Amino acid sequence: MAFDRGCSILFYMLIAVLTCWMVYQMEMLPNGRLASGWTCGYRTQAAYKNRLLMTGIFVILFGVMALRFDIGNDYRQYTQTAHEAYVGGYVVTEAGFNIVVRLVYGLAGWECYEAVFALFAFFTLWFFLKALSQQSVCFAQSFFLFMTLGLYFQTFNTVRYYLALAIALFSIRYVLGKDFIKFVFWIGIAALFHKSVLLVIPIYWVAALEWKKWHILVGTLLCVVCFVAKGPLLTLALILYPSYKNTVYLEGGWSLTSVVRIAAVLGFYLWFCMYMGKEARDKSWYRELRLYGQLNLLALAASTFFSFLPVVTRIAYYFSVPQLLLIPLILRNIEDLRVQKRAQRIVGILCIGYFIVFLLQAHRDGIGLLPYRSWLFETNRYQYK
Repeated sequence: MAFDRGCSILFYMLIAVLTCWMVYQMEMLPNGRLASGWTCGYRTQAAYKNRLLMTGIFVILFGVMALRFDIGNDYRQYTQTAHEAYVGGYVVTEAGFNIVVRLVYGLAGWECYEAVFALFAFFTLWFFLKALSQQSVCFAQSFFLFMTLGLYFQTFNTVRYYLALAIALFSIRYVLGKDFIKFVFWIGIAALFHKSVLLVIPIYWVAALEWKKWHILVGTLLCVVCFVAKGPLLTLALILYPSYKNTVYLEGGWSLTSVVRIAAVLGFYLWFCMYMGKEARDKSWYRELRLYGQLNLLALAASTFFSFLPVVTRIAYYFSVPQLLLIPLILRNIEDLRVQKRAQRIVGILCIGYFIVFLLQAHRDGIGLLPYRSWLFETNRYQYK
């Protein structure tokens, strides 16, 4: 088992190194965006190169996701839930998941849960890459964070949730563009698969506002009051999510690793704000920076003051996932090139270290990402009557 786990760790590292190398081979514009366009009616050579590399990255990452078997803490549970949804049994999953299962199983003529996992993998990966390539000031850095912070590998778990998370990240563009109709539309689509995403409708709107010092003070006091009154709040949470009753999830969602990561990013954001001073408020990117930074502050509050809530890390991830956009935004706008390069090296080293720690813990209960297995080499399947 230890040998299989070690080989799987090397396999995951290989996937991360290979895809990151492919990303850094892409042609970037001076503003950090991917080069794409037309010249004299023809697509540019850089655009063709980028499209080819992006396709290769997608195929590699999608293949690892779609071919997995019994990987993740809830793979087997999803196969059983899909069976119950197909035969009309009682399930707690949202309508979107149930419809997809019935459609896939109906077209296949049998309970092909591999196709369901593949379908969720395709759209989850598509929304993540779409968000990073179109919204980040440096796609290469954002993709590096996507891999080394373990977010890609975590999509092997709770496929409904990570699809909703990917759509939430994708929808931030509409918050920044003040197009709340499209924002609510996409969050509504995501809610068909995981209703917890509805929380981001008010939260993203609040985070887009300019907070004063007294707002933060009042918010902190409110968090303290909620922590003290955690009994009634936990009761309310179980009314909204009755499936968590009498489960291990009631032990809370505290994750020291996540809290340290969120706190470190928040510290980086605060340092940059002090580094830029009042000049930052006049920059075109300040509103975007403020949104991501304030969401990260909410992620820290959710991970600490509200740690008693079942799987609160899922709520915190809605607030912390913009780190993939925040860190490159900070790095690009550090004016002193020596400080910028030093910050890039520090971020790179910390992320690689975080990735190694993540992989060494990926076999634990509640994660279940090791060892990697594929249904291509498995003779047994989960079958239900």
